[in-house]
Amino acid sequence: MKESEKASLKIPGMSARLLACAGFLRGRALADIGTDHAYLPAFLAKSGKIPRAVASDIAEGPIRAAERTLREYGVENLVQLRQGNGLSVIDPGEADDIVIAGMGGDLIVQILSGAPWLRSERYRIVLQPMTQEPAVRRWLFDNSFAILSEEAVLSGGKVYTVMCAEWGNGSQKEKTPGYFYFGLADPKTPAGAAYFEKVRRRIQKMLRGAEIRKNTLKAEEFREILKEMNEKESAS
Repeated sequence: MKESEKASLKIPGMSARLLACAGFLRGRALADIGTDHAYLPAFLAKSGKIPRAVASDIAEGPIRAAERTLREYGVENLVQLRQGNGLSVIDPGEADDIVIAGMGGDLIVQILSGAPWLRSERYRIVLQPMTQEPAVRRWLFDNSFAILSEEAVLSGGKVYTVMCAEWGNGSQKEKTPGYFYFGLADPKTPAGAAYFEKVRRRIQKMLRGAEIRKNTLKAEEFREILKEMNEKESAS
C-alpha cells in the first residue's frame, strides 16, 4: 500500500474524488478553495505531500469544521484557514497548486474569472465540478488553459470527473465538439464508462429537446457528439 493510501485511511473524509484531486498535485504550496472540512489539505500535510497550504471557504461553518479537522490531525501549523470568496483570499504567488472541488461548474468559472493572475505557467489548477463540466472545459479553452489530464472517479455512488489544467501549453489546439462534453476521460475504465454513460444520457436529452423545438442544427450537433462518443468508446 502506498503511503498516501495509508494516510487516507486515517482521514475518513478523504473520498475517492478528493484522492483523485490529490493525485494531480505536484507537492508544492497548495490553495484549497471551498475546503469545507479541510480534509484534502489535512491529508496532504499529514502525509508530507505538501510544505504548506491555505484553505478557504466562504462560510463560517465550514471554517469551524476545518479548524477541528486540522487540530485532530495535528497539522494546524501547516494549513492556514481563511474565510472569503473564491480566490480573493489568496495572494498571487502564495500557492502554486490550486484545487477547486465540490462545487458547480458555473461557480468554478466565476472563481477562475476573478483571478487573472492564474494565467501563468507557474500554476497548476485541479478542478472537480459537481455540475456543468462543459462550461468549465469551455472556459479553460477560451482562456488559453490546457487540460493536461482528466480522470473519472466513482465516489459515494456517483461519478465525477477531475481535471488538471495549466495555462498555455498548446491549449488552443482545435477541439472536437464532443471534447467539451466528455473531455479526456477514458471510457475504458469502469469510472470512465460510467461517466460516458452519464454524458450520453445528458446529450440524448438535449437531442430530444432540439428535435421537439425543430432546431435541426442543434439536433445534428448532438447526433455528431453521440457518434464521436461511440467512436471513442470503440477505439482500441
